[in-house]
Amino acid sequence: MLEEFKENDIKILDVFHCPHGPNSLCKCRKPKSGMFLDAKIKHKINMKDSWMIGDKEDDIIAANNAGIYNTILVKSGHEINEATSNAKYILESIHHSVNTILV
Repeated sequence: MLEEFKENDIKILDVFHCPHGPNSLCKCRKPKSGMFLDAKIKHKINMKDSWMIGDKEDDIIAANNAGIYNTILVKSGHEINEATSNAKYILESIHHSVNTILV
C-alpha cells in the first residue's frame, strides 16, 4: 500500500496499526480511537480540520470519538447501512474522495 502511494507521489507521514485481535481490550482497536489520538499527539494534528477515509462504520466511529467529523465511508464490499452511518459522506470509490475533500 505504501509503495502504491509513493508511486503516485503521495507522501505518507506515518502509519499506525492495531496488532490486537477483535476481542482485545486495547485502546487501539477500532472503534476505539487510540490510534487517532496517538497520531494527534505525535504529529500535533488538528482533528477538527482533519479527514478520515474508511471502509467500515467502526472506522467512522473511531474518527468521530477522536474529534474527526470530516469522514468518508467508501463502499468496498463491507456492509454499509447508509441510513444509520455516522459518516459525513458515503462514496462509491476512494477515487471520488479527492473531489469531496477539495470542494
